[in-house]
Amino acid sequence: MNGAAANSISQRIVDDRRSAHLNLAVNVFSYAILLGGAATIFLTIYLIFVSYSCLPHWDGWSQIDFGANEGTPFALDWLWRQQNQHRLVLPKMFLLADLRWFRATQVFLLASIFAIQLLHLVLLSWSMRVFGGWRGALWRTGIGLAAFCLFCPSQWENFTWGFQTCFVLPALFATLSFIGLLLYWTRSGREFSRRGSWKYLLLSIAAALGATYSLSNGNLLWPLLLTAALLLRVRLAAIVSYAVAGVASTALYLNNYTVYPTVMSSARTPIAVFKYLAVYFGSTWVPSGLRAAEIIGLAGFVVVLFLLVSLPTYIRNCRLLPIQLVLTLLFCLGTGLITALGRLVFGIAQAFASRYQTIALLFWCCLGLILLEIVSLLRDVRDRALLLSQTVLLAGMLVAACLAQTPLISARLHGFEINAAAMALVTGVPDSAQLQWADSHPDYPRSLVPYLRSERLSVFSEPEPSYLGQPLDSVFGLASADDCLGKVESSTVITSTWPRSLRITGWAWDSEDRRPPAKIAVTSDGVITGLGTVGGWRPKQETNNARMTSHFTGFIAYVRDVSRSSRVDIYAVPRQSGKLACHIATLSPE
Repeated sequence: MNGAAANSISQRIVDDRRSAHLNLAVNVFSYAILLGGAATIFLTIYLIFVSYSCLPHWDGWSQIDFGANEGTPFALDWLWRQQNQHRLVLPKMFLLADLRWFRATQVFLLASIFAIQLLHLVLLSWSMRVFGGWRGALWRTGIGLAAFCLFCPSQWENFTWGFQTCFVLPALFATLSFIGLLLYWTRSGREFSRRGSWKYLLLSIAAALGATYSLSNGNLLWPLLLTAALLLRVRLAAIVSYAVAGVASTALYLNNYTVYPTVMSSARTPIAVFKYLAVYFGSTWVPSGLRAAEIIGLAGFVVVLFLLVSLPTYIRNCRLLPIQLVLTLLFCLGTGLITALGRLVFGIAQAFASRYQTIALLFWCCLGLILLEIVSLLRDVRDRALLLSQTVLLAGMLVAACLAQTPLISARLHGFEINAAAMALVTGVPDSAQLQWADSHPDYPRSLVPYLRSERLSVFSEPEPSYLGQPLDSVFGLASADDCLGKVESSTVITSTWPRSLRITGWAWDSEDRRPPAKIAVTSDGVITGLGTVGGWRPKQETNNARMTSHFTGFIAYVRDVSRSSRVDIYAVPRQSGKLACHIATLSPE
């Protein structure tokens, strides 16, 4: 063997080893990204649990109002009735189910939101595998990216507010409608399967109808589907079907529809609308800073423009996954535009609202998946490009993990404030400032309390309201005082009510279970006359106890009908026992 041949063999061995090492790195990184996506899902589950409140929030009171003032005979009218700028037929069905079968505790609604996002993840994963032909490391990377975006805690409002089924349903239906169109396109072109292709067309139209009657942005699907059908050159019958269904649905939607003046005024300021739109998408990457968000959003728009130019190439080459993703990107952009027109009146900074991140994250998810699709088509440098993409994605996940504490704290404190409002309703203490966490008009939820109480709905479905008026020892056993710690920080008289009522704040700790207690019970001369909730933020230096491992030890409690001569005792109720009360503080008679 001559020297040249030996060098060639040696170089080939070295190249094979490098390729094996590169392939190993790509596989390891793909599993890391998949694990990151799974961790994001479990983090969101944790977020839902720690921020849970059974009390409705803002628009969520519409289900209670319906039950109290209208009822079943008027269900169809209520389902169709315009709410703000939307017809929420399907989301209201979820609200009715929660009211009818789950006592308006929000559990069904929050579980539905999570399930909708999970189903969306399944659809996107299916598209990557069937439409994109992704396998192995590439598929795992795509699934991890999609899971991370669909369940990122930055969209915490939509995971903690039961009413928000209307925010997650349209995106799911949009993906389903595009999948139906592309399946129809591919199946209708084959003689052996043409007979059954109509079911995919029907699926696409049904999904578009579902999106339309979930939120106003669903109406965007009709022009998108019709334009896509024309570009794909599907059969004339399908094009006519989309046109007829779209026109009929839109005409029905607009029947007796009220256009808000804010939309028209925003349309007259296109530059401000564009800035809002840029911040809407750019805010995914920066928690604040209008200029930075605008620049990032603008960069995303430039990439989408490039992808639109490439769309005819995707169609000629029958690349189904990029086509689906480009259509989804256009849907996201349209959704952002509709939001900008309706919400610009509140200022551009309002585009940072966490609930808008559901669409913004889907936008960036689609861009990331298209990048992976482009990488998958590279030949000589495919693994290197994929490894670079995975490195960037992992870095982004690590940065997001470092920032995850902010939305977690926001969600947890939001839930605590709503739970405190629930205690004000249960005890009948009209603390208007606290009740604004439940609704911007504090008297509104108070007016619905008789219905909630009589039907045992929401917070009145729980056992705590029945404790009021009972002697403490008939409800709870007494735990040792060494089992808990606590302190009263303030006791404020609610001046807007009679008889005399108090708002009590402080902190409490269950030393036995080494966590904050479940709730607070307040007695007046031995009788339970007040209730409270635990979960407010307290710096550890305020409690001055090294054994306390949580910051969420603050409580708010309300007690009604307290005379100046009464002895008021505050008890912590541990989570584990539920039937023991531990004395933490006493308010001396005035």
